Amino acid sequence: MSLLTAMALAAAQATAAESAPAGGAAFEQLKGLVGEWRGHRPDGREIAISYRLSAGNSVLIETWALGPGRESLTIYHMDGNVLMATHYCPQGNQPRLKMRQAAGSRLTFAFHDATDLEPGEAFQHDFWIEIAADGRITRSETYAQDGNAETETITYMRVPA
Repeated sequence: MSLLTAMALAAAQATAAESAPAGGAAFEQLKGLVGEWRGHRPDGREIAISYRLSAGNSVLIETWALGPGRESLTIYHMDGNVLMATHYCPQGNQPRLKMRQAAGSRLTFAFHDATDLEPGEAFQHDFWIEIAADGRITRSETYAQDGNAETETITYMRVPA
């Protein structure tokens, strides 16, 4: 079994019951991120993220400014009692992730399924976001491709309004 297959199987086995008690509370916690954030990749490049609410405050839109003319979105919303995140990647695929765990200030999401995902194409497999008491957020993302995985972790600071 390939690493990618094993990772997808493990995510599929996570039940909605794991997310149910914490989904709504986690979504309310994420709503507190509304605003602008800045962080730096390990190579020093700045990453800008903004959060805004839409659709009667039923979705949180996370917009990533990746460079001139290049952005991606992650849309957070509830599906019953389960918090979902759909990532709209510049590559054109849309992985959907379910919140699997809310442990303290860390919310962990894992791959559920995807649309427009071509065989062998890289995709966001999982991520976690931790909201620190000092006003920082740290986000760690894992992208998978052809059985390999690559993770990047960045800490962001809120940009004063």
